[in-house]
Amino acid sequence: MPKEPLILGDLEPFGVGGRRLCFEYPGDPGKCVKVLRTDPHRTVQFRARTRWKMAVRPPYDNNEDEKREIDKLFSKHGESVMKHFPRHYGFIQTDLGRGLVLDLARDFDGDISMSLREWITLGKPLDEVRDAFHAFRDFLIDKCIFTRGILDHNLVVFRPSEGQYRIVMIDGLGDSTLIPIALMRRKWAEKRIIRKTTEAWRRMQALSERGGISQDALENSSWGHGIRYNKAINKRVKGE
Repeated sequence: MPKEPLILGDLEPFGVGGRRLCFEYPGDPGKCVKVLRTDPHRTVQFRARTRWKMAVRPPYDNNEDEKREIDKLFSKHGESVMKHFPRHYGFIQTDLGRGLVLDLARDFDGDISMSLREWITLGKPLDEVRDAFHAFRDFLIDKCIFTRGILDHNLVVFRPSEGQYRIVMIDGLGDSTLIPIALMRRKWAEKRIIRKTTEAWRRMQALSERGGISQDALENSSWGHGIRYNKAINKRVKGE
C-alpha cells in the first residue's frame, strides 16, 4: 500500500451508495476502495453530538462495520467464505478520507460484475441466476451466516466463465438482531435464513416484473439506487 494518500478525487466512482463511494483501486483491477461520503446529499447525516452520546453510541461507520464483519467470517470459516464474500486488505489513506480496500468481483471478460439490480434492470432473465441464488442460500445455511438484509443491490452476479454464475455479497453483512436467538438452535437459524432469502427472491421477482429501476428513481436519487454508471442501463431506463 502506498505511503502517500491514494488519489481518488480525480476518478469517477463506479458505485455510489447512500453512505459510501466505491472506486476501482488505481493500478489493481482486482481491488476496490470504499470511502465514506461527506457530501450533504448522503443518506445518513452525521449531526453534532454531545460527548456523552459519542461515548455511548459513536457515529456509525460502514467501513469499520464491514471490516469487523468480514474479519468474523474469515476467523470462523476461513477462506471458504471467499466463494460468496470479498476479502478486505485493511484501511488506506486517500485524498477523500480513510478507505477500506476489498476484493472487486470481475467477470471472466474483465467487466465489473453487475449487481442483481443491474441484472434485472437490463432485462436479463432472473431465472437464469436462480440456481446460483439457491447455492448462496445453501452456503449461508451450511455456515450459519446471518446478514442484515439480502437486497438486490448488495448482491452481484459473478461470472467466472460463460454461462456460469455465482452470487457474491458485497454489503449488508452482520446480524441485525440485538440478541441473535437463532444462533442458539441451528433449526431456528435455518428457518430464518430461508425466510429472508425467500422474501428477497420475491422482491427481486416483483422488481423484474416492473422492468427494473425506473428512470424517475435513477434521476431523483443521490445514490443511483445501487446502479453503477452503465450506458446500457441508462439507455434502457430512458427508453432509448
